[in-house]
Amino acid sequence: MTILLKELLEKAEKKLQGVHPVIAEKARQLISLAFKEGIHIIITQGLRTIEEQNELYAQGRTKPGKIVTNAKGGYSFHNFGLAFDFAVLNADGSVNWNVDEKWKRVGALGKSLGLEWGGDWRTFKDYPHFQYTFGLSLTDLRAGKRPKEEKEVKKDDITGHWAEGSIRKAIQKGIIKGYSDGQFKPNEPVTRAQLAVILDRLGLLK
Repeated sequence: MTILLKELLEKAEKKLQGVHPVIAEKARQLISLAFKEGIHIIITQGLRTIEEQNELYAQGRTKPGKIVTNAKGGYSFHNFGLAFDFAVLNADGSVNWNVDEKWKRVGALGKSLGLEWGGDWRTFKDYPHFQYTFGLSLTDLRAGKRPKEEKEVKKDDITGHWAEGSIRKAIQKGIIKGYSDGQFKPNEPVTRAQLAVILDRLGLLK
């Protein structure tokens, strides 16, 4: 079965309705990055209402089924459009729910985009989950605070760059971390101090 990138992106759009534009764009970038490595993923969940969250929380508690979340309504970033879930597809288009190396690779790719991956959580690991909080807590969000408008949020400046693949690998390995504003300025010259830090992280300075 041939799976096309265009099809994966088109399917994602419905699930990304109501998700913050910056996060929705990161989800699209994630689909594209994974596709380049031969990993096909779909978006399974985006915005989740408070009512839907409470229904999900009841599963395995007051309703039949397996417990899939510890978050009640208002206690998940999904409820504020700041999270999405994904799944890895098998070659035949069915979903592979076994967390294998492909899942972990997608987790690493998501983190290279600045997303927080639920697979890294110490308790109740949520492998399908990504979120981007803009520095806001759930308490902030329940109090009515919201992220800045999209035009005020600086976007990823390495997507589409000729060295994008190498830059993302360096991010994943902790060799580079970018600037405090989240940008990487890939066309700027490297100072001696920055080079020294990179060499130190590579273990080349004794």
